[in-house]
Amino acid sequence: MFDVCIIGGGVAGLMLAHSLPPEYTIAVVTKDAPDVGNSRMAQGGIAASLDPSDTPAAHTNDTMNVAADHAAFDRVDLLTRNGEAIMRRLLADGLPHDTDHAGCPLLGMEGAHSTRRILHAGGDQTGRGLMAYLMKKTRGRVIRFAHHQALELLVREGRCYGAVVSDENGHRKTITARHTVLATGGIGALYSHTSNSSVAEGTGLSLAYRAGAVLEDLEFVQFHPTILMVDGASRGLISEAVRGEGARLIDGNGTFIMESIHPDGELAPRDVVARAIERYWQERGPVFLDARGIANFGMKFPSILKNCREHGLDPAVDPLPVRPGAHFHMGGVKTDDRGATNVANLYAIGEVASTGVHGANRLASNSLLEALVFAERLGEFLAEQGCVGNPDSGFTLQTLKATGSPVSLPAQEELQHRMIQSVGILRDKDALAAFVADVPVPQVDDLLCLSDEEIHAFHRTAASSLMATAALLRNESRGAHFRGDVPFPSPAWRGKTIDLSHEGVLFNTREIHSKETVQ
Repeated sequence: MFDVCIIGGGVAGLMLAHSLPPEYTIAVVTKDAPDVGNSRMAQGGIAASLDPSDTPAAHTNDTMNVAADHAAFDRVDLLTRNGEAIMRRLLADGLPHDTDHAGCPLLGMEGAHSTRRILHAGGDQTGRGLMAYLMKKTRGRVIRFAHHQALELLVREGRCYGAVVSDENGHRKTITARHTVLATGGIGALYSHTSNSSVAEGTGLSLAYRAGAVLEDLEFVQFHPTILMVDGASRGLISEAVRGEGARLIDGNGTFIMESIHPDGELAPRDVVARAIERYWQERGPVFLDARGIANFGMKFPSILKNCREHGLDPAVDPLPVRPGAHFHMGGVKTDDRGATNVANLYAIGEVASTGVHGANRLASNSLLEALVFAERLGEFLAEQGCVGNPDSGFTLQTLKATGSPVSLPAQEELQHRMIQSVGILRDKDALAAFVADVPVPQVDDLLCLSDEEIHAFHRTAASSLMATAALLRNESRGAHFRGDVPFPSPAWRGKTIDLSHEGVLFNTREIHSKETVQ
């Protein structure tokens, strides 16, 4: 039995492994190769108050301002205070980062931040640098199960004790552990337009739901405003940092489209910019990002330049066609401030978790910070539990093969198209109701009787249906959740969360103000 089984090998999962005592036995399960996933693709950077003129309080204020009265103040305060300390410690330990002429961290500007506080590595290769650092730190510390798909969590009497996984050849294993951690990432690949890796399919949501965990805030999906669009297909992210350096959004005639929409223009909160671009596409035509005025573009954004050139575009010459795509999930598996769920010995960290720090709209570059902060906090908690693991008996081969009858589940491309149309950036009651009716959560008692491919499709379908259900239940517009039939925030929904579980639907209230400000 392992001490800890981590399902997911991105920044959250590896930071947890790095934070655990060296004597702990740790399994890390990844659907693809160890370094494949959203973390490695992160361009924008890590937000932290590293400049002498900046403070965690200012970072907290910026985070709360964009969260549309839905973030948990105490969790945000924890994020920014702990985040600054963690980043200073990682930098001192050799975390790769860009520096200015004096050798100080070179900090960038992104939308809705009040000051420059975005740390980058290699210009637009922050995720790659952070992953390389954490892979090195965890080398020899973990047993990796690469190319293994998590099929089902193991739960007995309300306590999680591991997972059943399957490798690329269909050989199934049970991995038993004292503590099981979901670090499976996001949901972008459920949509046809996305910035995400193909492995980000919401599997963790479905695994947790089947295990009895509570899911929260599933309706809040952030759509990145600027996904490169070539021949009608998503061709990679163009970081918000490009707009931070002065790029402008224009139409085919060169007219600036954001001037009349928000005083912060291109650096308005992401939900505002994304909806403006999508509406323009639907009502008037294509939108372009004009980065021709940015000096040394290739030095600042080498991977973006490479991707543009691979698709026949040169940012120094060509306006870049952009459209919003699914980017980040603010909701997920409901946790406390150390990553624990309501199921004993089951935890969630990173994008799959709902910690309350993002509210209804995430502040740019807070995602990697959240992964680092809550992974370390969970590591500290698990370290207090002691270790008894023996990795030699931590997993067993399973000879059981699929024996059940095939189930009818939506094809992947069909589901992705319906998600972007009905549960996308512009929603309405009728489309959501139709989606929920047509795509309910599949009812399967013994999931392991299905084939690996059917289980994969089951998890995609269940995650999609649960997200649509939450979007239908929230009868208002707030942050990244926009409903055309109820286009404004409702005071009655302020601070209200939607919890989904096997027990049904529960409406809760979140503390969205500092206790010092509550009279």
